[in-house]
Amino acid sequence: MTLTRRIGCLLLLSLAGCGSDGPELSEVTGTVTLDGKPLQGAILTFIPEAPGASTSYGITDAEGNYSLMYSRDKSGAMIGTHKVEIATEKLTADDMADGQPVPKYVPIPKKYKEPGALTADVKSGDNDIDFELTST
Repeated sequence: MTLTRRIGCLLLLSLAGCGSDGPELSEVTGTVTLDGKPLQGAILTFIPEAPGASTSYGITDAEGNYSLMYSRDKSGAMIGTHKVEIATEKLTADDMADGQPVPKYVPIPKKYKEPGALTADVKSGDNDIDFELTST
């Protein structure tokens, strides 16, 4: 599945069941590194442990920085404990927005793609949550 389709699916899933008020959200930003180097193009998915809760997602930039989105127009993630998945995909120019360069593909160990291998606690207010991954 291409990155564009995957993000589209994540957006649709995150919109399901959202009312006008919605849950309490907090901003979540951070950096992802692999063996101490910034990991560009990584897709982060935060899956709340609360039943029926919607996921948040983010994509790292060239410096490995990310900011989570809850829906198309709401940033952040639900307060509470989340299982975190981090994945990378080999992208082509067709996957990127016009003029955006294709990031170099960097494979990461499968363990980071498994829900529960990584967790994060989102608290009220701003959250800076970094992930220091290793290739071993």
